[in-house]
Amino acid sequence: MNTKSIMLVFVSVYLLMSLPEMLGIGYVIDWIPEATLLQKLKGYVIDGFTHNSLFKIVFSAIASGIFTFFSSRWSASHSD
Repeated sequence: MNTKSIMLVFVSVYLLMSLPEMLGIGYVIDWIPEATLLQKLKGYVIDGFTHNSLFKIVFSAIASGIFTFFSSRWSASHSD
């Protein structure tokens, strides 16, 4: 298996799973009128990456393993 493809799929899946939380509304900092745009952005990004991180890590690892397994089998069967 190619380590680069495993890492690429892992990071992609993790980012896709974090994206809805990063774009969500109702975050606590929204209600603080003194918060700057940079502070809000930092809060969204950090919370998006860290919320349910164990679940996202496990799911991303499983997804990258399955993807690379089937990808390598598909490329091996079509190389003949």
